[in-house]
Amino acid sequence: PIGWNIPYNFTPEDLTTNRRQLKYFLDAYEDIPYTVLQFLGSKINYGGRVTDKKDKVLIDCLIKLFICEDVVVKGQDYKFSPGGLFYCPNAASQDDFINYLRGLPIQTPPEVFGLHE
Repeated sequence: PIGWNIPYNFTPEDLTTNRRQLKYFLDAYEDIPYTVLQFLGSKINYGGRVTDKKDKVLIDCLIKLFICEDVVVKGQDYKFSPGGLFYCPNAASQDDFINYLRGLPIQTPPEVFGLHE
């Protein structure tokens, strides 16, 4: 697996759990508890499966990249990769998201994984 020292069996249920917790905390609190959401993702939901020390650092960095205040504040201007191709679009509908996703390259560029060409 690219970037990991050990292969992990992350499941669709891991994603579902994270999504449910995200919805719960967004509904329950006026201010988004980013630290709590990051902890749940990187230490419990996904991180609970991670055993390698360096992989624990990786999952923590990945969760903090995607679950952070800048994603909300900067919106489309917050980029997940240096080239700017990957971001969370300011989409008004599911179709808008799907159209954005369809515009992404079929072959994932190395920058997505923090690598250069």
